[in-house]
Amino acid sequence: MSPKSIAAAIVKRHPELKEEFSSKQLKLVRLAIEDAVVLSSGDFLDAEETDKEFKRGVPDSGKPSAALRAYRNRLDITQRELAKKSGIPQPHIAAMESGKRPIGLLAAKKLALALGVDYRKLV
Repeated sequence: MSPKSIAAAIVKRHPELKEEFSSKQLKLVRLAIEDAVVLSSGDFLDAEETDKEFKRGVPDSGKPSAALRAYRNRLDITQRELAKKSGIPQPHIAAMESGKRPIGLLAAKKLALALGVDYRKLV
């Protein structure tokens, strides 16, 4: 069985997961199960392969855009909710998360305050 089919079987076997988790959280549970299956197979990646796989999955890793998206996702809030909390328009947040708009110092401070993080992580 593939990792995806094993994850699907576990979720099917435990329907309470769908009641307990949002669709976004359930997706993370499925991904965690898939990763656990891969890791349990004994096929571990070396450090270079791990970095390569991580960058494939998160191409903008290490950039402020990825940090902004990660902090927002960690709080499980939408861009619209972050816009309300920070006073920054949602389209601007979307552009910042996609790397199409830089995160200026003032915006970083507003976003950091809304996210509960140090602003320096966003510049």
